[in-house]
Amino acid sequence: MFVVTWLLVLVSSSPYGHAFHTSRNLSRIPSSDTVLFGKQGNINRRRKGDGDVVGVEKGLAERGFDAIIGSDETGRGSIAGPVLAASLCIRIDDWNNYTPISEVGDSKTLDHEQRERIFKEVVSQPDLYQFSVAERSNAQIDDSNILMATMECFQESIEGVVATLPEDCNAYSIVDGKKSPKLTVKVPCRPWVKGDAEVYTISLASILAKVTLDRMSKEWHDEYPEYGFDEHKGYATREHIEAIHRYGPCPIHRMSFKSLKGR
Repeated sequence: MFVVTWLLVLVSSSPYGHAFHTSRNLSRIPSSDTVLFGKQGNINRRRKGDGDVVGVEKGLAERGFDAIIGSDETGRGSIAGPVLAASLCIRIDDWNNYTPISEVGDSKTLDHEQRERIFKEVVSQPDLYQFSVAERSNAQIDDSNILMATMECFQESIEGVVATLPEDCNAYSIVDGKKSPKLTVKVPCRPWVKGDAEVYTISLASILAKVTLDRMSKEWHDEYPEYGFDEHKGYATREHIEAIHRYGPCPIHRMSFKSLKGR
């Protein structure tokens, strides 16, 4: 299957803010998967208890990990367009010297202006923030299923970040949700329920993914204005379903989803 992975950049000819990112040889990344942590709560309490927004990252750094990669998806629950996953790593030697970006949190809790500001702050500092965004189209989702497509996006975006790291880098990956992908590189990867609200690097990844999808939805609206993609972003709102009843599906709708089957 042909797959496209995107790296976001601040200045691009694309309206999405994308730049194409090609794969690299990942086979020589050293293994860290024997060093795992028993309980999510042990790390989680550190962040909630001391008010340190990068407490999770500091805890992992203290255990010998040089790079902590946070990942989140957006569009999984949509009935149109692609599903996206973003992965992000902050390249810093000493977390005590890092100044967190203000107002970072789960992208769903932020308004448009907050997300755009944080997005621009991240992509304007490529030496500090290394990130990758992968997507699977509605057609690819229909050919497989949404879970498989989402896991493929997670895998590709994580490995896209790993490809930018030094070969001797000891990396660790955390994915928002209940499931994590199987990687082809020797990097431990674990799921974290509510990670987009509790893990700083996942929060940043969620913002990258959300802003990217929002920008894509504007282009969908320009092409198919009758569906209102600029408002619902492809999700199954009442207005969206009514538009499908009125006009039928368009080429970016996911025909395997319940709302579209038989149309």
